[in-house]
Amino acid sequence: MSGVDPRGAAGLVLEMTWQSPEAAHRELMYAPADLWGDMLPPRLLDALKGLEDGRSVELELSTAESVPDRSTDLVRTVPLDQFAGGESYPRLGRFYPRYLLTGVPGVSPHSNEPFRCLAAELHGLSADLNHPLAGRKLKLKVTVEQAELPPEKTTGQGVDWMARLCAGPGMQARAGGKPTDFLGGDALLRDDEVPDAVFYDHPRLVGHLDSQASANVAVLYGGLIPPGSRVLDLMSSFQSHLPPRLELAEVVGLGLNRAEMEANPQVGKALVHDLNQEPVLPFEDESFDAVICTVSVEYLTQPREVFLEAARVLRPGGVFAVAFSNRFFPPKAVHLWKELHDFEKLGLVLDYFMESGAFKDLGSLSQRGWPRPEDDRHYGEYPNSDPIYAVWGSRA
Repeated sequence: MSGVDPRGAAGLVLEMTWQSPEAAHRELMYAPADLWGDMLPPRLLDALKGLEDGRSVELELSTAESVPDRSTDLVRTVPLDQFAGGESYPRLGRFYPRYLLTGVPGVSPHSNEPFRCLAAELHGLSADLNHPLAGRKLKLKVTVEQAELPPEKTTGQGVDWMARLCAGPGMQARAGGKPTDFLGGDALLRDDEVPDAVFYDHPRLVGHLDSQASANVAVLYGGLIPPGSRVLDLMSSFQSHLPPRLELAEVVGLGLNRAEMEANPQVGKALVHDLNQEPVLPFEDESFDAVICTVSVEYLTQPREVFLEAARVLRPGGVFAVAFSNRFFPPKAVHLWKELHDFEKLGLVLDYFMESGAFKDLGSLSQRGWPRPEDDRHYGEYPNSDPIYAVWGSRA
């Protein structure tokens, strides 16, 4: 038969969208699905039958098809001495693995599932064991990328694709609209406090993303930045990850290594500037149509000041887009970044936007599961392309 065969395999793009009070969220996942052996909602399988490449189906997910509904019974008060976090004190809105809760009925000491700290008082810790997406209205769009996928391209593991898609999303939203307690203590300190200008003095002409992930970022930026824009590439290097066919008025690179930026074919003007030493940007007010920051936000030690500066140099309505992955230089990343789940990092960056008070129409994106290109140096070591996470907003 032509099109998707429910007894065969297909390459599918899963797109789940949902809304929090803070932002619109979009979760993308590539699924090389064994439609006979993997798990997908039955009505989705019925709707996919016979669809050809490029066709899609949309549905609103029920709790039976996605995550259980929210339950007040899953919000527990736990004595603080049963939180095995060592010297770490549980912080409002943060997520922690359940195995840190000791002696709590119904909680496995081996569970890596998250719980959320809703309060930490002298009388105890309020631990929310609900799924981070519980109570959210979830919409799903599935697009057929390859209707007839060779069986060897599937995982062969009997994957529950809805469980995999929903693992992580929801953690980027605030708890009850309250700001998450991210930045206490040494959150913005680093293991290596050698001046950044020294650390980055030697050019690193190596991609920080694989080519598939870079292409995914380019698609994102291409959808956010209009042609003819003047773009500021913050913490720039030898790649800007902008669409090569997007005609722009100018791309200004601001980073720490001139040789890297001069090797960037998209950067027309390069400025050496250390944002951690001087977060004030050397530009006039409202002088750019877009600001981007790619795989670098984790190195900012004064993020609030930088986000305010990004807003200052943007024209009203201009977009500020921040994209990152799960790869970084650990010695130079702030301590907090290394503690957070990838989806909590989305929440942290969203908080940077919200705390500035200068942006509107906030959005977030996750993009996971694409195959790693065969010519990538890590092919065979990691089966999937680098995941992409992004947050953006428009200058109010």
